[in-house]
Amino acid sequence: MGQKISVNLFRAKQKLANSSAKNADITSTPLSVWFAQGRSYSKLLLQDIKLREFLRGRLHSAGLVEVKITRRFRKLDIILHTTKPGLIIGRQGSVIKQLKEDLIKKFKLSEADTKLTIQEVRDPNRSAEAIAQDISYALKKRAPFRRVAKNYIDRIRYSGILGAKITIKGRLNGADIARAEHFSFGSVPRHTIDAQIDYAMVHCKTYAGIVGIKVFLYKGDKLTNYTN
Repeated sequence: MGQKISVNLFRAKQKLANSSAKNADITSTPLSVWFAQGRSYSKLLLQDIKLREFLRGRLHSAGLVEVKITRRFRKLDIILHTTKPGLIIGRQGSVIKQLKEDLIKKFKLSEADTKLTIQEVRDPNRSAEAIAQDISYALKKRAPFRRVAKNYIDRIRYSGILGAKITIKGRLNGADIARAEHFSFGSVPRHTIDAQIDYAMVHCKTYAGIVGIKVFLYKGDKLTNYTN
């Protein structure tokens, strides 16, 4: 049996080196950028986890792809990467204002030091998280998993991605015995550290049980800012 490791954790050092890059891709930078020592580290880490859980639960239908958190001194900067920015902003910014107020009230944040911004993901076919969420939504509607996966493989193929792999595992189509199905094209070099791989895993609650969805997208060897 091969020893499995997180795709993102395997490239953590390279992503940290790219955290200061201005035009870096979402997948080439870490989800959290801050430094802490002692007891404050565990408190801030737990707050990051709860912030993401709250935002994903609140914006589950707004195409939320990633939540990036940056802390500098007392300032907190939260960046929401989404495929549907209009749903989060709302009419005249009413939705995002209410969302910021709820964040400040729930987590006891400072209004002056908290900043909430939105960045649009213009091509959802180049985002593993967006693809995994769309497949999960389709499976909940009892769509045939093979047709859904093959359609997304075709979309990914024509979006400039060099390689992709989609794995769907569980009681597929309500079968009594769970199994795994794989759909792929091109190459996905998961053992190459400099390879820029976008990875996402989503659990889909279907009528037959929980189905796991994994998506790997290979975008080329672009993690080159890393220095020893």
